[in-house]
Amino acid sequence: MTGQLRVTCGVVVLDERDRVLLIRRDGEGTWGIPGGGLEPGETWEQAARRECLEETGWDIELDGLLGVYSDPATQTHRYPSGAVVQFVGAVFLGRPGSRTATPDGEATELGWFPLDRLPAPLFAPDVPVLRDASHRHDRPFVG
Repeated sequence: MTGQLRVTCGVVVLDERDRVLLIRRDGEGTWGIPGGGLEPGETWEQAARRECLEETGWDIELDGLLGVYSDPATQTHRYPSGAVVQFVGAVFLGRPGSRTATPDGEATELGWFPLDRLPAPLFAPDVPVLRDASHRHDRPFVG
């Protein structure tokens, strides 16, 4: 397989009712967790907070590592443009603090969903992450 390797982070933000914050990404229309690539000089934690704020407007608190994901079978994605990317990243658990910003437009929609009633279509690399989030007592996951 030819493609690009991308170092990423994400955050599963759960509210007090155990609902997860998902974004519907512009372009593909898939639902997924807030996240994205690390920038030079950032830690995974800093990037997770920044990406969540940029994509959702929510300032969050991190509650630790959910898992590290790199399995090419689940973390490789072909974009509509034809680009193939394998994601290698850390995903954190978080909780909402306050809505302090306006989303950057990368998401066309935001929503809070029970983990057992997620919207479709899901961003494929987030499927194992969301599955693991429903079993978070067994963390951290490595896959």
